[in-house]
Amino acid sequence: MGADDPISGASALMETARGLGELLKTGWRPSRTIILALWDGEEWGLLGSTEWAEKHKAELQQKAVAYINTDGTGKGWLNAGGSHGLQQLLGEVAKDVMDPRPGKPVFEEARRRAVLGLPEAERPDAEKDASFRIAPLGSGSDYTPFLQHLTLSALNVGFGGESPGGVYHSAYDTVKWYQTYSDTDYSYGRTLSQVTGTLILRLSEAAVLPFQF
Repeated sequence: MGADDPISGASALMETARGLGELLKTGWRPSRTIILALWDGEEWGLLGSTEWAEKHKAELQQKAVAYINTDGTGKGWLNAGGSHGLQQLLGEVAKDVMDPRPGKPVFEEARRRAVLGLPEAERPDAEKDASFRIAPLGSGSDYTPFLQHLTLSALNVGFGGESPGGVYHSAYDTVKWYQTYSDTDYSYGRTLSQVTGTLILRLSEAAVLPFQF
């Protein structure tokens, strides 16, 4: 069925595309090329993204700035992993996008949850750090060929933590389930689109790329 995985992420991407389309109507043009993509064959070995990355390897290694990935999204708080050169940029964006429920920056709950998710011995140091710490990426989604094979900077972002489990890769992962138990009004899907859209705009417009190593 796949309403949560992967259609929720695909829907947020389509909303980002719609937003960029509205900007284009005003006469805006990005300073860097933006490519939006939906991949096929992820569950069968990342086939679509891997084939595309291999086909365009030379151009991507010469010109590509970053790859932003979303597999699925739900309700809760911003979860993020990625190349740590992009951590500061993501933190800045998370401060400028509002959480749809409390109306506070997404950054606040994301940082709190990131600290709580650490082993207890590591929490004191993390609490002293004012940044939103992102996790390192392993494998398992379509960022893999871009990060591991082409060595591009990458982020994987989505909202979650409050959606009940039990439907993953099952016939119960339906639109009805998603509208009843997950992001019921799609407000977090919209918020994810705002996060990724703002990341895209800042990466595409920056005269000096906002990497902090």
